[in-house]
Amino acid sequence: MNNLSKDWLTEHHIDLELKKYTILAYLQQVKENYKLNKVYPWLGDLIEHYKNLITVKKNTENLKDGFTKELSGLNLKDWKLKYSSTESDDDMITTIQEIIDYSLPLLAKNIHEGKSIYDLVEEHLKLEAIGISPLKTDEGYLLLHCKEEKNVHVYQYAVSFYQSNEEKYRSISTHFISDYSYSIATPYEKMKRDLILKNKELPNPAVYAVNCTLSVPLQETFLPIAKRYFVSKMGF
Repeated sequence: MNNLSKDWLTEHHIDLELKKYTILAYLQQVKENYKLNKVYPWLGDLIEHYKNLITVKKNTENLKDGFTKELSGLNLKDWKLKYSSTESDDDMITTIQEIIDYSLPLLAKNIHEGKSIYDLVEEHLKLEAIGISPLKTDEGYLLLHCKEEKNVHVYQYAVSFYQSNEEKYRSISTHFISDYSYSIATPYEKMKRDLILKNKELPNPAVYAVNCTLSVPLQETFLPIAKRYFVSKMGF
């Protein structure tokens, strides 16, 4: 994957045609991955780039009125343009605005396409508790299985919570354990018993299966969507 640099807007030469080529080349990669139903990390990156451009756009709306400084760069911490104490370069500001106006609709379109794939996959997911779930469900195992695939992918998960600016956030981390071959002789319940025997630190784990009736890439699509789906369904 060739990432689009966070400061692609102002790095190297600020030229409209050059930046058009840069964004179009990046989005071509995104489209090729979408064709393979690969959503991540592309969708997350697109959303981040879109938000960053919106922030810069807001910060440049009134730049041509009253400024007597020259653009010198971009502060990646707060996405504000930096200026040196010389005369303003209106042409450069205009070019940046043109690049933003050209890029935003393209990013929005690809974000929409990525979300469409995301929504389609999520509609074909089903959560199933394996055995009796303990009272503590913020850690345990996720069993991921796609339609017509032989392997069940087992991940140990842990849900964590943190608070910032009076808002509570939740996140889920996963660690790959192993693959099991799903069959009548090896149902989910047997996998659970085997996991308990192998990991004495979780003697009574919460175990859930996320089944998908579509066949999609594991790392780029199934796993990241299943994690969000699981957290949402569990209501942590």
